[in-house]
Amino acid sequence: MLYVTTRNNRDAFTAQRALLENRAPDGGLYLPFHMPHFSGEEIQRLLEKPFNECVAEVLNVLFRTELTSWDVDFSVGRFPVRLQTLHHRILVGETWHNPDWSFDCLVSNLTLRLSSEVQTPGDWARIGVRIAVLFGIFGQLRQSGIETADISVVSGDFSAPMSAWYARSWGLPIGNILCCCNENNSLWDFLCHGQLRTDTVSVPTMIPEADAAVPEDLERLIFACGGTSEVERYLEVCRSGGVYTPSESLLKRLQNGLYVSVVSTERVKQIIPSVFRTHEYLLEPAGALAYGGLMDYRAKTGQTRHAVILSEKSPMKSLKTVAECLGVSEQEAMQWI
Repeated sequence: MLYVTTRNNRDAFTAQRALLENRAPDGGLYLPFHMPHFSGEEIQRLLEKPFNECVAEVLNVLFRTELTSWDVDFSVGRFPVRLQTLHHRILVGETWHNPDWSFDCLVSNLTLRLSSEVQTPGDWARIGVRIAVLFGIFGQLRQSGIETADISVVSGDFSAPMSAWYARSWGLPIGNILCCCNENNSLWDFLCHGQLRTDTVSVPTMIPEADAAVPEDLERLIFACGGTSEVERYLEVCRSGGVYTPSESLLKRLQNGLYVSVVSTERVKQIIPSVFRTHEYLLEPAGALAYGGLMDYRAKTGQTRHAVILSEKSPMKSLKTVAECLGVSEQEAMQWI
């Protein structure tokens, strides 16, 4: 498969280069020249496969490789992603069941299997692996009798919402994509009011993955909905430090199927012990942020269909913070993970 960028859809690059680099020589973000799309029959066939086989097939489509389920087993284990049920049709997709307790480890190991030359996975490698994992998760949902589900993710650099956006556009039965922000809520201003201040400064919090002032991968959504000319206009506003304002018709396309919620750090600190007391499940801070955003979305819209919170780190990775929220020692908190 050949790749172009968000700033130039004419010059082509190899999949190998897209795996290696965060950005192309023109500064743009890599994406496939021809976006994949699966028919209903192909989606059904994929979702009927075991998790690792489904992941391998999606990665093969994206990178023209010949991975097998054994390759995925060898790289990340037989059960690298697990679904945990909370309540009210809410599940947590734990993507961190590996020695490092993180989704980053899963990405690194799978990318190394795709190309032995990759030392640090590029932006598209991370998105591509997440897309494949989402297909695997929805296969698990389908096997449990769940046909459609919303996805709740931390907005951060916007790569997680964009991964779900691509997967849905390719045919995966994702409902709404819930983009959850903390105090760094420029995305909320943008998608709710159509204005993005490009000179915003990030506010550090206890959830670093949410601390993006102007989400980097928002450029992908602008390209997908407005093309290269709109990306050029957006970049010009960014260079001047002004306010980016899309047209009304473009804003509607940008908003389609996306919902933004803002959850304060103080509320995240309350969600962690509340969920643990009620459901005996330990959320890490980013997962608690996504949980709070999902609760706000449901309260506002009345929507009750199944939803998956995408969790990309074990509570082990933020044990001190989790223990402080629970009011216990780190040793005691470890017993509950």
